[in-house]
Amino acid sequence: MRRLGILACLVVPSRLAGQLAPIGVPAGTLRVELDGSIETFDRRFRSGQRESYAADLSSPALGSDRIPVLADAEQRIGRITGNTGYRLNLGALTTDALADVGTGFLGLGLGLTSRITIFGRIPLVRTRVQTNMDLSSASADAGLNPGEAGQVTFFQDFDAALATLTGKLAAGDYNGDPATRALADATLAEATALRADLFGLLSDPTTASPVVPTAGSVTGAAVLGRVTALQSTLATSLAVPDFTEAPELPTAPLGEDGLRQVLTGPLALRIDESRVTFRGDAEAGAAITLIDGWDRGRRRGGIRTAVAALVRLPTGIRERSERPLDIGTGDGHTDVQVELTTDLGAGAFGARLAGSYVRQLASNLQVRLASPGVLAGPERLTFVRRDPGDIIGVTIQPFFRLARTFALQAGLQHWSRKVDQVSYRSPADALPGVDPAVLAEETAANATVLSVGMTYSNPGRFQSGGTGLPVDAGWSYERVIRAGSGRVPDAHRVRGRFRVYLGLW
Repeated sequence: MRRLGILACLVVPSRLAGQLAPIGVPAGTLRVELDGSIETFDRRFRSGQRESYAADLSSPALGSDRIPVLADAEQRIGRITGNTGYRLNLGALTTDALADVGTGFLGLGLGLTSRITIFGRIPLVRTRVQTNMDLSSASADAGLNPGEAGQVTFFQDFDAALATLTGKLAAGDYNGDPATRALADATLAEATALRADLFGLLSDPTTASPVVPTAGSVTGAAVLGRVTALQSTLATSLAVPDFTEAPELPTAPLGEDGLRQVLTGPLALRIDESRVTFRGDAEAGAAITLIDGWDRGRRRGGIRTAVAALVRLPTGIRERSERPLDIGTGDGHTDVQVELTTDLGAGAFGARLAGSYVRQLASNLQVRLASPGVLAGPERLTFVRRDPGDIIGVTIQPFFRLARTFALQAGLQHWSRKVDQVSYRSPADALPGVDPAVLAEETAANATVLSVGMTYSNPGRFQSGGTGLPVDAGWSYERVIRAGSGRVPDAHRVRGRFRVYLGLW
């Protein structure tokens, strides 16, 4: 979805979208295309409302809402303290990001006949995302887990106390007093469960939480108080006095450095500057000119219509799963696209009308399975089969000619994308309790794009009585002015186009 704005504005490729530029290529002629675009954005539309592009990575009380691996720790702390609704609070996280994407296209088109053209294009894409994170610890109640080494003495002391209590029960030390025997049995069960939760929270290499409540927080005091109460019961009521150690809890909240340590450590995530330079998704296809009555003789305008079909291949690379804000150079699936373009004009005025349909084919992908903005670790890495939603686009581009070969143009494009369909690739790839449909959340989207620009098209010697090298070029500025659903980058985009035509036969 983070590339949806780019894809949508390419729904009508520049080889057909240039105002007054030839739709096809004359027979026996090779067209060489050099196109490019630069776009930047730091905001996006989400369900029609503008927000920070990195809003998903912001939270007023960072915890399991963004870091699901903390859910197990929260459940353990809830059992220890008796507060089953407890949620870790790492602080208020605000994240901003600035993205820019530069794309250069090299394309060739060949006129097989006066009506049929074949073409192909390969893009080179450079993406960059700069990220800034600010974590306020004013309300935080958790810090970095001191680690297993700091808990060794406590658990040795705890285990010795449990062994002593178990031995006394087995020896019948409390049989003379039924109430004391009942207390001993209940205390052993309670202490065993407490020990399991504390060890799983603080020391177990497979389940220990990277963050735990601070000693000075209300929750940290409740955890320590639970241990103290157990020690008091053992010493005063059950004659087990040697359990005096306490678990080690952090003394300070997490802070930004600690958050980055958590992200790069157990979560294996990177939220720093991201750069990618690689080829994009190549495309190839054919165009058929159905009507060609444009600029005939001395008459300016007329009508011309062409239909084109292309295949866009997954030759680029997708965004990297370990970088939540990364932007790749391709989508990882094949597209089949059909377009219909018509130019209408009379004298200096006219318009280009275009419509397109993009069928995005299903593909298998390796992803970290989580909702947008959730910082999932390697435990969520699996294979899914994704069938992206199809895209329909319509465009109108009115123009005004300042000269026969030069025009000012504007444009209004609306596109709509259906929701994705996501399933596990196979039963063996399924993650317990995780619905693969979370990847399809808010993938249905639509937007309207406004553009202004200029175009130049000189048919040269291809026109009766003309001379010189046939050339067409164009420039435009584009902006998303509204989006009704889904997530759409609020992008500023500049496009440029230059083509030359070389006769082969």
